[in-house]
Amino acid sequence: MPTPSPVALRPLGRSGLQVSQVALGCSGFWGHRRFAEDQAERIVRYALERGVNLFDTGHNYAAFNAEPRLGRILQRAFASHPRDGLVISSKAGTLTGQAGVSGAEHRDFSPEAIERSCAASLRNLHCDHLDIFQLHGIGVPQITDELLSALARMRRNGMFRLLGINTHTAGTMQFMAAHPGMFDVALIDYNALQQDREPLIAAMHAAGIGVLAGTVLAQGHLLPARPRVPRLADAWYLARAWLKPSSRELMRSARTMQRAVATVRSQTPAQTAFAYVLQNPAIASGVLGTTRIGNLAQVLDTRVDALQADERARLVAAFQSGRSPSQ
Repeated sequence: MPTPSPVALRPLGRSGLQVSQVALGCSGFWGHRRFAEDQAERIVRYALERGVNLFDTGHNYAAFNAEPRLGRILQRAFASHPRDGLVISSKAGTLTGQAGVSGAEHRDFSPEAIERSCAASLRNLHCDHLDIFQLHGIGVPQITDELLSALARMRRNGMFRLLGINTHTAGTMQFMAAHPGMFDVALIDYNALQQDREPLIAAMHAAGIGVLAGTVLAQGHLLPARPRVPRLADAWYLARAWLKPSSRELMRSARTMQRAVATVRSQTPAQTAFAYVLQNPAIASGVLGTTRIGNLAQVLDTRVDALQADERARLVAAFQSGRSPSQ
């Protein structure tokens, strides 16, 4: 059996960093205490072996368990995969431990809370700095001069290299694009069901911001249902699909697109979904969260150029016919 090709690298905006075009999202059920850590480690190890260098987590993910879990795993992996070859990203600001499955989140973007959170992330991840430090769901009114001054000091002190925002809000993306140099990275929700994001993505890219795409599979709504023996992780993700408001919004607009994705025969639906996103030259990386090595291997084998122009046009037409604007 031939050795799989390493995943391609792409520039992260104007930062000078190169990141794998598929990143591993270390959150969700991957970080749950009921998902065995040795299984979680096998996924990270496989990603590293395939050349994935971007690992994204958050201090509050999986009831505050995902970030220290990733830290323990990476600490064991640094011997064969040195720290300086990795891009480690985490987030601060959200105080709830389930990342807003119910839609209700409590946040604190005071300078003191943000600095405490960043310091805790460094301890959890066994790192002397974060490559990307993101403000998790911050709104424009919360981006104060006081906070920006504190973040500049934290960067000067070496706590992080790049500053980002993880946002699903158009107004925040517009603000980032309008203030080049203030932020380096944006992690946003973007997939074939959210093509209305594309002008905002282009604007941020033009401002030099490295754009990372989350929810590339639309929280599973772009994939066909498959009969298989259910696992606890499957039940957890199914519950999220029904309970999380953003997921319910995607679900309502998914049927037409799901059929269009299924008509693409060159690759699997998951690969087609990633190819659509990665054909956008403004996207540096698509983030995948998974508890199955097989799913990760499949996505890492995506051939971006396999999605032909006529197939992409069908996905655009499906979006237009079933359009439900992003919130």
